[in-house]
Amino acid sequence: MQSRNFHISTLGKNSKPGNSCPRRLIFQFLTALLRSLFKEKIKMKTIVISGLGLIGSSIARIMKQADPAIEIIGCDPDDDSAQFLLTQRVIDRRLTFAAAVPLADIIVLAGPVSVIIEQIRKLAVMPLKDNVLVTDVGSSKVTIMDAAQLLIDNQIAFLGGHPMAGSHESGSQSGRINLFAGATYFLVSGSQTRNQLSEFQRLMAPAKVRWTEIAANDHDQLVSELSHVPHVIATTLVNTVAKSVKNNQIGLQAAAGGFKDTTRIAASDPTMWTAILLSNGGEICKELEDFKAQLTQFEAAIRRGDRQEIFETLKKAQRIRQSLDR
Repeated sequence: MQSRNFHISTLGKNSKPGNSCPRRLIFQFLTALLRSLFKEKIKMKTIVISGLGLIGSSIARIMKQADPAIEIIGCDPDDDSAQFLLTQRVIDRRLTFAAAVPLADIIVLAGPVSVIIEQIRKLAVMPLKDNVLVTDVGSSKVTIMDAAQLLIDNQIAFLGGHPMAGSHESGSQSGRINLFAGATYFLVSGSQTRNQLSEFQRLMAPAKVRWTEIAANDHDQLVSELSHVPHVIATTLVNTVAKSVKNNQIGLQAAAGGFKDTTRIAASDPTMWTAILLSNGGEICKELEDFKAQLTQFEAAIRRGDRQEIFETLKKAQRIRQSLDR
């Protein structure tokens, strides 16, 4: 425990002797003590994380490292996930969503997008602390921010969020403190205060992310290009190849680095990705149209044997891809 230094004023030369001296000293001491205890108390935080999969369990680990004194309450229907995190002391308690959120100073919604929206609607009519901050990690932001207006209208602080990091692995055992290291963490401003944002970023400091503010519409367009469409392409490639080689005795057993690297993300949780694709369908379909046009153009160059166009297309992609690793 840190030592506390209390300043107690001495009596001035014009003070009268008697009982006023010890009473004043006691009063000043108790006042200083209560102020010190109150300061410590407001630093104590109760964090509720709903959804203890890869992202939610990683955030729990990150926040626990940032401030071991905080209490983290986990909410998840999966008994094994919750028990694992309790055993590892990543979370302190497991409660139902309804029982947990009234205790929270910060609520992190880390389930699928459809679940996040459902929980936002529930929070709008639930008893919460006056200064609670609600935030999410959903992969699409327009639909979530639209739903969050219910909270904002009820004077409940909301901050949209999305860490641009993940893995084809899933579940609480796959979570780790360095999952987001060096990644962009998008923030979509809602009704949070400066102090609430600062406290959230303090608790997320061990993640070593690049904080980036963005509008919800811009976010959804960008992630459709960088995340959602690549997932659709990887999924389609796996299913197309599997269908083509199903009667071949060797088939997918011959798949090597190129195929595996290109399609790694197709191994991700289909429940989560169904929710993501449906929540950002408009932007995804726009980008797929652009992709199909590029693919058709590349196919035409191959059909007519246009060596120069094929080379230039490959060279351009090589240059762009190599720049990502610098």
